[in-house]
Amino acid sequence: MKRVAIIILNWNQEADTVECLTSLKALKYENYEIILVDNGSHDGSPDILQKQFPNIKMIRNPKNLGFVGGNNVGIKETLKTGADYILLLNNDTVVEPDFLSLLVQTMENDKTVGVVSPKIMFYHDRKKIWFVGGNYLPIIRKTNHKHYGEVDCGQVKKITDVAWVSGCCMLIKREVVEKVGLFDPDYFNNYEDVDFCERAKVAGYKIMLVPQAKIYHKFAASMGGKFSPYYTYYRTRNNLLFYKKTKQWLALALNFLIFPTYSIIMSAKNGEFSSIKTTFQAVFDFLRGKYGELT
Repeated sequence: MKRVAIIILNWNQEADTVECLTSLKALKYENYEIILVDNGSHDGSPDILQKQFPNIKMIRNPKNLGFVGGNNVGIKETLKTGADYILLLNNDTVVEPDFLSLLVQTMENDKTVGVVSPKIMFYHDRKKIWFVGGNYLPIIRKTNHKHYGEVDCGQVKKITDVAWVSGCCMLIKREVVEKVGLFDPDYFNNYEDVDFCERAKVAGYKIMLVPQAKIYHKFAASMGGKFSPYYTYYRTRNNLLFYKKTKQWLALALNFLIFPTYSIIMSAKNGEFSSIKTTFQAVFDFLRGKYGELT
């Protein structure tokens, strides 16, 4: 049985992390270890979590390194320990007991598969789809969740190729990381998963969605929600950065014209007026080449 290292980030979210770790206790897959990376929490949660889950390995970062930096710390640790597969799992999720077995089985059945994802449902409305594979909209090439927000009626029934999968939950073959490298620190948060999947595909690996495997996601809990200033900044800037890095110049031009306007409209519509300011800042930082963490 192949060894799986499960990497979970915690940042001032004791309750969510406890629920996630508790759900993992019911896993049917037995050969795994959990690496909990605390991203500079200041709420006392690292000590509480270490005491409540003494068998997990904890790494304490001195500050918040973002989704990218935190996971890269965890991935480097797994490469030292010799894990065959690396599972990145958001701490604001709970899992079904068989989900990991199904993901590993898909990897084992096809050696060309490099990254797989389960079906991800909304935590607070478990009949609705959050993620069943990512694709790109025509022409503009904007990233898109297929069937997002739809009631699950079996829209995706078979294991299928997808353009990219979410860093919320992705199982990665060790050799993929060894070939394409870690997450790109320029992103800090958001779009690093899309970028990683693109690099894996260039290296010749398939990206797959396994709909029989299922987890539940609260979504952007650590970032204050989908339209918060924090999330809006990274989503806006990194949308543009992704097309620059992948040299999709038409998509970059179109998204530069369209996406910030969309972000401003949605921020206003949802009453997040501070996010309008961060949208302008995101565009300005992109233009002047300021990437990584928002400071």
